[in-house]
Amino acid sequence: MAGFTIEVDRYVVAAGYVTSELYAEVRPSDTGVVAKIHVESGEYVEEGALLVQLDNSEQAAAFEEAKSRVNQTEAELARRRAEIAEKKRALREDIKVATLRLQNAATKLTRTQELVKKGLVAGNKLDDDGLAQALAQAELTSLMSRDESIFDKELDVLEQELEARGDAVTRIESKLRGKEIRAPISGQVLGYEFVIGELVRPDNVLYEIFGGARQILRLKIAERHAGRIAVGQDYSAKLAPFDHVYFAGKIESLRNIIQGEGQKTFRVAYCSFDPGEYVVMPQTSADARIYYGRSCFWKFLFGID
Repeated sequence: MAGFTIEVDRYVVAAGYVTSELYAEVRPSDTGVVAKIHVESGEYVEEGALLVQLDNSEQAAAFEEAKSRVNQTEAELARRRAEIAEKKRALREDIKVATLRLQNAATKLTRTQELVKKGLVAGNKLDDDGLAQALAQAELTSLMSRDESIFDKELDVLEQELEARGDAVTRIESKLRGKEIRAPISGQVLGYEFVIGELVRPDNVLYEIFGGARQILRLKIAERHAGRIAVGQDYSAKLAPFDHVYFAGKIESLRNIIQGEGQKTFRVAYCSFDPGEYVVMPQTSADARIYYGRSCFWKFLFGID
């Protein structure tokens, strides 16, 4: 009867490690050869800091060539704009002159017609002035009918070519930036072993970065116990370097998937963690017990929930 009346605390055992509030794995976005390593393991970096430079000689050459083509097209476009502006100005001047010639020819023709009527000028003079007016009219009509849209179309072609070459520069510049591996967050760097001249790929983790203002405890809950765990439950944990100290906190969030490593399956819990007076390094391993309720002694003894 005592076994049914005495209640004991029930716990789920879990293992994990201390990590930071912010965490990032750094991988190359493109396959490449390591040309220069800017940051060593243990250093603190700001977000955006250059960590590793991959060989970019091919992309750099292509980038310079693409920029050169853009500069050439810009110069050609500026030259043609100046030439076309001069041609348009000259055409407007020619139209003004032709208009004045036509007006002058018309005035002469009118005066000659009056003089012919009075018998003061021979009739052939009237024919000459009429021809001069007709020629002046034809010249003005020819100038007025010139299609200036041809100039605009030529500039449109050059502008489209410039835009295309500018897009090419942007694409190559993006590939060039892909050879720079930068920090996605601010924090302390933990580096993996790689050397200058090594070929790295997007599936290679080059660094881990631990950032944020506080630490958290990441625990792996065996799948068979995952249903007993919920946000808000208490835990106590012992860390490898501090075997005589118990750290306590609560579960703050749970991943909603079951993960696997080899034959083991588990659910990940993220817990609050206060190191107190102790300096706890990221990746410090921990063994924890998560409290999930109470039951009578007999159920505890036989593992019955």
